[in-house]
Amino acid sequence: MSILDKVWHVYVGDSWIGTLAPTGADDSWYYADFTEGDAWGNFAPWFREALAAFQAEDAEALEKVYSQLWLMGLVISAEDGESYTNPTVYIDGANAWFSV
Repeated sequence: MSILDKVWHVYVGDSWIGTLAPTGADDSWYYADFTEGDAWGNFAPWFREALAAFQAEDAEALEKVYSQLWLMGLVISAEDGESYTNPTVYIDGANAWFSV
């Protein structure tokens, strides 16, 4: 199965941020529908900051946000056990895109 054939759960440490249901891909980026998880409210500001830095093309701010998320243990995992540490995940409402 490919990344597109699985539902991915986003975690920061043990906190469930949400679920990514892939809808397509472009080069190394995967597009997905995002559904909020139990801990979304606690981590939403981090992902909003990452999205704003990406949209502003502010590489320094983007690196700062992701270095913190990665230190906190950002991971995506599928129910079959496949997982990726330190992914890049952008979330904009119910839409997301990610790279592993």
